[in-house]
Amino acid sequence: PANQDVRNQVAKMKQIPVPELIEGKKLLFVDDSIVRGTQLRETVEFLYESGAEEVHMRSACPPIMYSCKYLNFSRGNSDMDLLARRIVQELEGDEGQQHLEEYADGTTERGGCLLKAICEKFGFTSLGYQSLKGLLEAIGLDESKVCTYCWNGKG
Repeated sequence: PANQDVRNQVAKMKQIPVPELIEGKKLLFVDDSIVRGTQLRETVEFLYESGAEEVHMRSACPPIMYSCKYLNFSRGNSDMDLLARRIVQELEGDEGQQHLEEYADGTTERGGCLLKAICEKFGFTSLGYQSLKGLLEAIGLDESKVCTYCWNGKG
């Protein structure tokens, strides 16, 4: 749904805890992408309130750094609507916006800072993003045949 309140309501309705699967467990939460992060905090809080011991997060794609100008995928008016860009801004201000490639790479110091800041913000025990290289290998297509604009600003 286009409306954020409706998206939040739909997401909440999908969450029905199964105590035997949550209580005292270390959970791995996997999502296809982390765009704005608007539902993450509630979801993580819900899992901890339902008895989870740890909540680890993995994203099947790299951090989304640029709003899609082709398909309106991220539906934002600004790149600052994107979680990764907001965190970069919080960490380094405007200077950080010059280092987005480093922030998108979890193996760099800046990438590690991004992961740590998101973990702290949402209460994740750990966070991992798929690398762009890993994503391309997984789908078996050459980068020249895939739009990568939302991840690296090149399309």
